[in-house]
Amino acid sequence: MREDPLPDADPNEKFYGGDNQYRNSGQALEFKELNIHAWEAFDKGQDVHMQAAPSQAELLYKNFKVMKEKLKSQTKDTIVEKYGNAADEDKLPRELLLGQSERQVEYDRAGRIIKGQEAAIPRSKYEEDVYINNHTTVWGSWWSDHQWGYKCCKQTIRNSYCTGAAGIEAAEAASDLMKANIARKEAATEDPTPTEEKKLATWGTDIPDDLVLDDNLLAEALRKVTPEDMEAYRMKRVHHDDPMKDFLH
Repeated sequence: MREDPLPDADPNEKFYGGDNQYRNSGQALEFKELNIHAWEAFDKGQDVHMQAAPSQAELLYKNFKVMKEKLKSQTKDTIVEKYGNAADEDKLPRELLLGQSERQVEYDRAGRIIKGQEAAIPRSKYEEDVYINNHTTVWGSWWSDHQWGYKCCKQTIRNSYCTGAAGIEAAEAASDLMKANIARKEAATEDPTPTEEKKLATWGTDIPDDLVLDDNLLAEALRKVTPEDMEAYRMKRVHHDDPMKDFLH
């Protein structure tokens, strides 16, 4: 009888629990595992047979279990060495485990700590105290002209490389130079320097009355002018009294 004939009876009062109960426990289970190991070893090419050489099969099975436990231990040690073991770390403080401590803390009426414990600095979910590109301060530690930057080099470019004190001096020198140029330009606009105006004739404009021309050079220039040049001049000439001159282009 393989199954339990009295499954609802008290286990302490049972005399017989079925064949399956004995097949899956005690030496019967060990004997079954020994047979399975012998079959698998024979399939993998080892000369072992449970019925022909039971002592050899049992010895190989014991060696197999020892090697298996040793491999598991080495694997565990490798994982612990690489990732650590939270179970071996220091125990938590008693105040965290029990939710209380004997430390005395005094508060004022507004709920601020007066004595007994330093106020904890709140931390955000973002990364803090991360220094990149050789900076010694974090982004946002400096503010100027409505822009955030780095206090160590006073740069407002997020991914810039820190230039240190030399960068600060160069930036200040550039700022002073720009301010000087702006001031010089404003001064020139307010008090322009008088310049001698040269009365020259340009192409397409009327000749001033006080313009002095050399008659010989003028006659020579007229001899070089062809009728085609004169016609092109008439076609390109801008008539300043023409109300549609602004729409010619």
